[in-house]
Amino acid sequence: MKENELRNEIIRCGKELADSGLIQGTWGNISAKLDNVYFLITPSGADYHHIQPEDIVRVCIDDGSYENGKHPSSERVMHQKIYQNRQDIGAIVHTHSPFCSIFAACRKDLLTDRLDYPCAPYGISGSEKLAVNASRIMLGHDGCILANHGFICGAPDLNSAMRRAAEAEQAAEEMLL
Repeated sequence: MKENELRNEIIRCGKELADSGLIQGTWGNISAKLDNVYFLITPSGADYHHIQPEDIVRVCIDDGSYENGKHPSSERVMHQKIYQNRQDIGAIVHTHSPFCSIFAACRKDLLTDRLDYPCAPYGISGSEKLAVNASRIMLGHDGCILANHGFICGAPDLNSAMRRAAEAEQAAEEMLL
């Protein structure tokens, strides 16, 4: 997929997350690998219904550098570390969905007969510690609950990552109701 097409796909997915309630306000973020050198990520604090293709930020997978004048999601390092550790992941979705957030607040794993999403130890939002904790869990899992924070998952492509995030929220809801 060409860069501009991928930027538009990220925007489409952001609107879908907002409309479905999987993110609250401007919380949550989406990224997708452009190639083996760069990934694209949503900007920090942006309204998903008003993001433009030029607002999506290109980030270097190797060193985390990004374009001057742009402000990537504060969770950029978490995405970067997951891409560094998992070559099979092509897209990442980070949500603050209601039911997964309950698991996060309780620091509980989301385990069902279909899903195995452990809870990563707590780290302050946007911190190196959170990025390391999540990426360690993601070495052996396609998603994880982020203690006191939310949920993150990866997949080969954006549509699969979106499905994974929706499935996790549905499973969390079913377990709690």
